[in-house]
Amino acid sequence: MGHHIAVCRRRPGLVLGAGLVVAGLVGCIEPLRGSNVQFDFAEGVPAVADRGATPNGEQPPADTFLALYAVDLEFVDADGDGRADLDANGEPLASTAHLYEVHRFEIRKLINRASPCFIDLEGAPFPGVHVTQYGRKMRARIGIDLDDPSAPYDDSLPRNDAIDALTADRRMSLLPRLENELKAVTSTDSLGEVGRPDFQYPATTPMGTCADTTPGLADLPHPTCLDDASNALRLRLCQELWAEAGPDFYEGSDKVFTLPLNGKFYGLVEGENPINSGFVGGAGFYVDENLLGVDAYVVNWQYKDLDGDGVPDVPGGMVIDTGSPYLFGRTHVISRGVVSATMRNLYDSHIRAEMAVFPDLGSDRVNF
Repeated sequence: MGHHIAVCRRRPGLVLGAGLVVAGLVGCIEPLRGSNVQFDFAEGVPAVADRGATPNGEQPPADTFLALYAVDLEFVDADGDGRADLDANGEPLASTAHLYEVHRFEIRKLINRASPCFIDLEGAPFPGVHVTQYGRKMRARIGIDLDDPSAPYDDSLPRNDAIDALTADRRMSLLPRLENELKAVTSTDSLGEVGRPDFQYPATTPMGTCADTTPGLADLPHPTCLDDASNALRLRLCQELWAEAGPDFYEGSDKVFTLPLNGKFYGLVEGENPINSGFVGGAGFYVDENLLGVDAYVVNWQYKDLDGDGVPDVPGGMVIDTGSPYLFGRTHVISRGVVSATMRNLYDSHIRAEMAVFPDLGSDRVNF
């Protein structure tokens, strides 16, 4: 028998004694019927293509998101024996599929060094500094050559300063690998319910136009502006831009992967963490739908609606309501009610995922 998980809402102004609280809970249980969805995306699953770049093989194009659909199948029973006919692979043969959307997400590079708001936040040594310039800012603070690789090894340099400079150099050296080797599963701004799905960062100032030399500067300073005034202005403007973009617009961090600068982080595609050579992978999210009894799942990619006209911005104007098929897998019930599906791409065997669904969370047969 499953155990129920529930939240009881207490009426305003009602104060109960300890003994009465326990008794009262029995009468107000309303089980949560949502589901937990977990993905293990294989290393071959690519991030979305960069703007202006041609997709590589089955890579989703730029300005697209991924949508998970639950699939209810109607099966073929040609002989009328009450059992579905089987296909060549021994799977039940389906005649009709009914899809409903469950959740939208994106797979993208963990960080974007080209973003004008790839910055450090409050609490860091230099709040608002563009992360790509952190090493130069640290060297400027210490007073050593900004571009001399041997500078931190000068015997006359205080030990703590040398450690700070070398640590900053190490951080800078890891940025290309973090961007090109780790792929994050994130929220998508395609929903458009809060914020702007058409959001894009404004242009920065030209190189050399910084707050310390340009009184009244109000635009995003160029990433190479290292002065404290530019950093403070960049921090303030980026935080305002994130508020405008909405809580699902993703801007990653190289310091704590699970705490992006903006947006939601659901996990990582399988890979190797270049910082410590450790294995990374696994992603998950909760959904309101009770996914009990779903026959299959499909993940499609779809163009975003950047112009806000209610129609995906598909090149050529052809619109497929559910997007383009990307991953598909039929469900199988395994131990104690956990539902699994091996998701495959039709054309590229490297693009695949293992999916596990814990449906009907109000009746937990797994943890009890």
